[in-house]
Amino acid sequence: MIESIGSKTFNSHVIDKLIENGFRIGDCLCLGVSGGADSICLLTSIVKGIENRIEDDSSFQIINVITVDHKIRSEEESFGDCKFVRKYCEELNEKVKNIKINCIVEELKKGQVLHTAEIRKKGIEDAARYLRYQVFEKNAALLLDSSENKKIFFALAHNQNDQLETLIMRFLSGSSVSGRSGILNYRTIELKNGTLNYVRPLLDVSRKEIETYLTAENVLWRTDSTNTDNKYLRNNIRNTLIPILDENFPGWKNSVISGREKALYENSFIEKSIQSLEWNKNNEGLWIDADVFDKLDFVQKEHFLYKGFDQLETGERIPFSFIKQISRMSDSCCKFGVEAVYEDNKLWLKKQQNNVTIYGFFDIIEEEGLYTFDFGKLHVGNSGSGFADLEFVTNEGHFHYLSNVKLPFVFRSRQISDTVLTKTKGKKSVSDVLSDFKVNVEHKNLIPVIQNLDSDGDNNIVVVWGEIFGYSNWIVYVE
Repeated sequence: MIESIGSKTFNSHVIDKLIENGFRIGDCLCLGVSGGADSICLLTSIVKGIENRIEDDSSFQIINVITVDHKIRSEEESFGDCKFVRKYCEELNEKVKNIKINCIVEELKKGQVLHTAEIRKKGIEDAARYLRYQVFEKNAALLLDSSENKKIFFALAHNQNDQLETLIMRFLSGSSVSGRSGILNYRTIELKNGTLNYVRPLLDVSRKEIETYLTAENVLWRTDSTNTDNKYLRNNIRNTLIPILDENFPGWKNSVISGREKALYENSFIEKSIQSLEWNKNNEGLWIDADVFDKLDFVQKEHFLYKGFDQLETGERIPFSFIKQISRMSDSCCKFGVEAVYEDNKLWLKKQQNNVTIYGFFDIIEEEGLYTFDFGKLHVGNSGSGFADLEFVTNEGHFHYLSNVKLPFVFRSRQISDTVLTKTKGKKSVSDVLSDFKVNVEHKNLIPVIQNLDSDGDNNIVVVWGEIFGYSNWIVYVE
């Protein structure tokens, strides 16, 4: 906590945190900047902090700012954030000497976050974060290609509030010791052409301190409208649970941070105890000698298995019950995108073959044509003025029609968080709609929803097409 200190000391604190993790003035430096208070604070304090550290005119620092438009909010808000960041970088370039700020705006494709959420099955926030880090690593690789130094530092703006929210989320999901370690101050990734070092200089700074700093510096920031939407777990914790903890349990934040520090030590001890073990890898998957695995303590087994799951990149959350099942050296099992097999005195972890299934489907429809799904074919005909007429033919040969659906749209299976507008402009979950329609359990993930990509906000599902499986339709679009 650095509350009640001046801006100059704040700037120095941030630079010191970078230096503690190996950064030196002049090193290749990137920042992820969204336009929110946290990342604008990070950019401002780093620029001013480096400016104060440069002692002669021959020194020079390039800062590469990367901002991402995820296309999951209205264009005015989402791309507006990117334009705000770019304009602020231009203003800083005019004010500072010996520092050049390059602003790189990256735009994801419409529907890309939703599509990724469908594949990873971890929600929209996870998908957005996953794609954002892909953008960061792509840009880092490009910079490494053009640099003699094969090491790059990438500063991110996670703060103490983010840390607390993450620790609560992981506690509620029953995380292992490594999960209870929270957000790490420093993380290294080996790219093909060099080393990427993620650093989080604001991790011990509260959101209140960040906003106080920006106000003192007379710097504006943008606010994401989805921050108040409690359908996202992090927002619900931030807006509902934390105020209750603040009011009724003084000192809880210090206790949680202290618990995180203990978990770091425990995690480090476990890591060292199995550092000589590695998963063997071939085209079939990962394996370890079953006798070697059996001699491990259960906590070591858990830790080693999670390392294997990370290498497989299944995109699934692996529950503790599955860890226990594998650790008991019982019969082979296949769940959560992973096949665990005991054969020839080896424990194998294999990525489960993801055969296309109607329980998860997704397609962005931008123009007329024929689109094939496991349960039938969708004919899209252009009815003019940016609208389409739809004909769906099931595998059993039944025909179903919809007219005047606005292009482009997403034809996909439902997500748990999906909502539709009611006649009174209220919200209703798609799950409740399907319950009202008395949809059988086995059909709930089969009924397609049609999502309008051009509408603002999160209430952009225009059709729940129950008729395809013999139920009613929920239609909210206007002619």
